[in-house]
Amino acid sequence: MWLAWDTAIFRAIHLGLHHPWLDPVMRFLTDPGMFKIPLFVVIGLLFLTRRRRGLVGLIVLALTLTASDQLSSKVLKPVFKRSRPSVVVADSKPLFGVRRTNSFPSGHATNTFAAAPIVSAVFPEATIAAYAAAATISFSRIYVGDHWPSDVLAGAMLGLGFGLLGRKAFLRLLRTLNVRARTAEEAPSAVPSAPSPADARSSNREDTRYTRARPRRDAAGRRLRRALRGSRRADRGRIDPTDGVSGGR
Repeated sequence: MWLAWDTAIFRAIHLGLHHPWLDPVMRFLTDPGMFKIPLFVVIGLLFLTRRRRGLVGLIVLALTLTASDQLSSKVLKPVFKRSRPSVVVADSKPLFGVRRTNSFPSGHATNTFAAAPIVSAVFPEATIAAYAAAATISFSRIYVGDHWPSDVLAGAMLGLGFGLLGRKAFLRLLRTLNVRARTAEEAPSAVPSAPSPADARSSNREDTRYTRARPRRDAAGRRLRRALRGSRRADRGRIDPTDGVSGGR
């Protein structure tokens, strides 16, 4: 049943909407050709304009797209081995010719919808544009005759799952980095500050006062000890008057 609906929707888009002025637009959306690398460079530079937020977002986006592309192209397509509509539909008019590679799911839909949540997290003002671009590129895959509508739908759902996970990872990583940066700014410096000239003069005066007072206390102590020793000698040398009387008896 769903195969009949899939074929009917494909024919309605691929054959029913076919128009000469739409062909180059849809071809460009599917494959920018020589403009692909410049587009990637511009997108990367736009991310870097957001500084830390953009750099973290660019890294997370690259990792997310790598994971989504590998799963859709290297794992799922060989598992399902579904033929492309240009092979099955006899009257199809594929703009890129008949392709005999596997069809399910759409890699373009997977990757563009994986990128949309992360792009919207870095550029909130571009949220609608990001999802509109993902939907338009996915639609172009049906128009050019390379994918069934169910290929695109499955790829969009798979990519959206990857994108939401990437968005969550991006926000958590960014929050962690911001907390660490704030903590480092608020922490006191471990290097002791140099004393001011006024503090240095005050410290020198106190040291001099205590240094001068110490010899005075030491001299007074020595005089007191000498006086005590002299008093003891005088006591030992004093003669008791009764000693001579007692001796005569």
